[in-house]
Amino acid sequence: MTRVGPPVPRSAFRVSRFSVVRRVLIISHAYLSSANRGKLRALASRGVDVTVGVPQRWRDVVLGGTTEIAWERQNGVEVFPIPARRHGEADAVKFGGRALHALLRDKRPDLVQVEEESTTPAAQQVVRAARYLGLPAVLFTHQNVELPLPWFARRRRRRMLRRLTGAIGGSGAAAALLRRVVPDLPVTAIPQLGIHVPTEPQHMHHEGLAIGCVGRLVPEKGFDTLLQALAENRSHRWHLTVVGDGPDRERLERLASGLRLAARVRWAGALPPDDVRKLWPELDVLVLPARALPTWAEPAAHVVAEAMAYEVAVVGTSAGATPEVIGDAGVVVPPDDPLALSGALRRLASPDQRRPLAQAGRARAMQYFSDDAVAERTLSFWKELLA
Repeated sequence: MTRVGPPVPRSAFRVSRFSVVRRVLIISHAYLSSANRGKLRALASRGVDVTVGVPQRWRDVVLGGTTEIAWERQNGVEVFPIPARRHGEADAVKFGGRALHALLRDKRPDLVQVEEESTTPAAQQVVRAARYLGLPAVLFTHQNVELPLPWFARRRRRRMLRRLTGAIGGSGAAAALLRRVVPDLPVTAIPQLGIHVPTEPQHMHHEGLAIGCVGRLVPEKGFDTLLQALAENRSHRWHLTVVGDGPDRERLERLASGLRLAARVRWAGALPPDDVRKLWPELDVLVLPARALPTWAEPAAHVVAEAMAYEVAVVGTSAGATPEVIGDAGVVVPPDDPLALSGALRRLASPDQRRPLAQAGRARAMQYFSDDAVAERTLSFWKELLA
């Protein structure tokens, strides 16, 4: 495999030419919550010594409050807090340089993976530090549309990407974008986070079709399209649970009232990941009605994969990563099309229509999106890079 970019300085920490991955250091704010560390635990169960570096402090703008992270080791995963500035802002957070370099020197990993976007200060400083110490660096990115960046920012991003040993896109579109920017860089598409697949999904009895949607309440997510679709199905028995919060909530609540749907919609607000899991037994269908915009497309559709694991039928739009996750185990409709969405929901009101899709979704989630599946694919890619 040909290394892309300038030569790496000689270092005592240079990795051997064997495709064995013993120690990895992963750096990302995504692992502040232990609920998101399933992939890391699955990697540790495969004999990999996993250290995850996270900001020492994080202000949660959605759930509110500030979280202080302490060092811990659980299930083979060491969580190492790193002092950081601009904590709570994923696009602006920057780690303390001395602490970051000390962590890389002390751990001497076979590979460093930073899971932040390529234009962020955090990603760029981790890649620089890894290069300085002669450590292979891998980037994970969700970015799946080309953003209008100034010339200097584009140049800096390209230079950073050329310093990588490899990169992982969270979707096929994200991987394709990486290949366009740096054609010779080894790239693959793997989800960032795995999902927990329960042994036996539970289903609560309820009247009518129980519909749910989960996500930040912003225009890009297209929740207004779902409300308009449900207005078309006013004569049918259904109720909707909305999990999430954001700047669009007041407008959406007014829209639900204007469409005379308010009594059938429950606004649950933002919930931590563990509480979202408690929602699945209450639902028949999850809807992700995301829009397709020039500067944004659904980056991961992680919540769709999680619903599928719990045998909840899923409906999503053809925008972004959603159809990639659903495959043939759910229903895909055009974005911004209330009539198509209302028709899909009417069909799924029948248990006989829903059940085969829900069962196929669970099988697909287990095969491609479980913690074990994501860990196995990630580890295989690392071994290829280091071979």
